Amino acid sequence: MPWCRRSSVVAFGAGVVAFSAGVALLAGCAYVRPAKPPTLGIPLKIMALSAVERGSDLVVDFLPPTGTTDSAVLKTVTQFDLRAGPEGPNWEATARRIEVPAAVSGPVHVQTPAAPWVGQSIELRVRAAGKHGRLGNWSDAVRFNVIPPLAKPALKVEEVPHAVRLSWPASSGADFRVYRLVPPETEPTLVATVKTPEYIDNQIQYGKAYVYSIQAAVVSGNSEAQSETSDRISIAPEGRFPPPVPDGLAAIAGVSSIELSWNPDNDTDLGGYYVYRSINGGPFARIGDLLTTPAYGDHAIETGKHYRYQVSAVSVRGKESAASTIVEMVAP
Repeated sequence: MPWCRRSSVVAFGAGVVAFSAGVALLAGCAYVRPAKPPTLGIPLKIMALSAVERGSDLVVDFLPPTGTTDSAVLKTVTQFDLRAGPEGPNWEATARRIEVPAAVSGPVHVQTPAAPWVGQSIELRVRAAGKHGRLGNWSDAVRFNVIPPLAKPALKVEEVPHAVRLSWPASSGADFRVYRLVPPETEPTLVATVKTPEYIDNQIQYGKAYVYSIQAAVVSGNSEAQSETSDRISIAPEGRFPPPVPDGLAAIAGVSSIELSWNPDNDTDLGGYYVYRSINGGPFARIGDLLTTPAYGDHAIETGKHYRYQVSAVSVRGKESAASTIVEMVAP
């Protein structure tokens, strides 16, 4: 409510001196706001709780609350109460406490051994306490089945014709996530999820380095168990293998020629084709130069002679395939 400071009159000797003239009586008036009650400091419910079983651990992540139930900014979290235990009405009393670092301002990451819950369906919840020690409400539960730890895959990587082959021992019931890193990338990319313990990567370039890793995973409903990611293995395919053997070779008579054609090879490492010829049952000998198209016209023929032909494919690095099936014709 308004209040005013009033002047006073003081007698001094025979006279009376007035201080603070009447006009100043009103100048000192002001207004006082009502006092604001202190915040209780009860943290809001934690909303971003997630958990996964990885190797022999439970891995839990969540974000600390930033506000209180009475709309104040939460400046301090004195503790987190994180628990895991079998589902049921007595969950809070029977759940096991998991140690969590308290003084954090960003995402919280916790790993704890999964062994106490293997073979059980469990719930995880977390809540926070503010500077006065008052606990907020429990988060929503994360529920999943804890299974025996998945083995870390023992990855093997090798170059095969026109591809890189990845293989590893199988884990029963698991899917396998294939990761690939291509320098100068710094983080691997998930390139495939497969159910068999093998992956063929034919999206490669010779002379380029690739880094592979594998992770086994079992997903059931909202729960997920993962193995530790395999060791990373690097390989730089060199193109040590020739292209596939050409197929579909055919011969027809032309005008004073025998015309050959075959199915094109779409191998990215293809350099071209060689044609081989045999005359009247003699040995095969290469004729012509390296061809870039799947066709050849043999004009060096003589009427009545018996000609046989084969074709091979050659990589850009000079690796030559085996010869194709034989076609034959008597020159018209």
